[in-house]
Amino acid sequence: MSEEKTEATLGIGCVSRLTGIPMDTLRVWERRYKAVTPRRAEHNRRFYTRADVARLILIKQLVDQGHAVGSIVHLPEDALRERVRLHGDLQAVKAMPAKAPDRRVPVLVFGESLPFLVQQWKESLEGLDVLAAHSAYADFERDALALKPEVLIAEFPSLNPDVAAQLRDLAHRGAIRRTVMVYGFAPKPLLEKLAAQGVVTLRAPATPEVLEDACWPAMRGSGDSLAEAASTLAEPAVLPRRFDGATLAAIGRLETGLQCECPQHLSDLLSRLGAFEAYSADCEHRNAKDAVLHAHLHKTAGQARVLLEDALAQLLCMEGFDVDALVGGEPGRSGG
Repeated sequence: MSEEKTEATLGIGCVSRLTGIPMDTLRVWERRYKAVTPRRAEHNRRFYTRADVARLILIKQLVDQGHAVGSIVHLPEDALRERVRLHGDLQAVKAMPAKAPDRRVPVLVFGESLPFLVQQWKESLEGLDVLAAHSAYADFERDALALKPEVLIAEFPSLNPDVAAQLRDLAHRGAIRRTVMVYGFAPKPLLEKLAAQGVVTLRAPATPEVLEDACWPAMRGSGDSLAEAASTLAEPAVLPRRFDGATLAAIGRLETGLQCECPQHLSDLLSRLGAFEAYSADCEHRNAKDAVLHAHLHKTAGQARVLLEDALAQLLCMEGFDVDALVGGEPGRSGG
């Protein structure tokens, strides 16, 4: 008998007590996210290894710290441990009294709207010395090599590998200590790769405080990685909708054994949240402050939607429905 099978002796009830994760949530995390893959025994009972429990505890810690489970569940265990550690470091930094930077760090700015914004933010960017701000990349490249800034801040509506490689090459040629990329859209694998390379990535719209924090290690002349941590631990991108309108309508018509209308109420709430989420993404902005507000509303609505989607999935599982089949249009009950 293999060592893994010998170790897989913890039932779901025991794992729930050890990790503090409800059994229904464990089942959803397994079915939807493949958080762990327990061994199945007679009568399809789940049995977990100690390694499974250790991984689940890390995931639970990060979820309690505000991470969406879908954004962390596929990370390897060492990456999960690192995020837990970095979160503790950030909390310690936040608890420190505010301190003015010892000096102003020289930065060079490039982008479509960011060059104009940093001019408006001059009084707020007390720790940054903006050497120049360009909307033409050729001018930005020239000054990066001639002015020798410590930090490059570049804004891109869409971040792709070619653009990122071009900026990384410029930073290497100019012996730049730090690179900050502000982006509108970017593939997750690219963001993870850039983070591993020490590049700070910030989801637009940026604010003066966020930009200055991103340059924090350079301002103190250290190799500290807390700014990267702040970027990585910033609330992750919200998962796409799990239930579309047609599926929610179908769920609202399901017959369950409940003596209430919770499925119907949840379906209605999710429909309304989805509509508001889309609405907040398209709201017009009068200024940068408006853009920050609407981005926050959009993200918060999405996070609330994900939580309610998980709640609805748990309810359906408890009533014996196959959630994946429901999403695919087959309202059948689960066999296990």
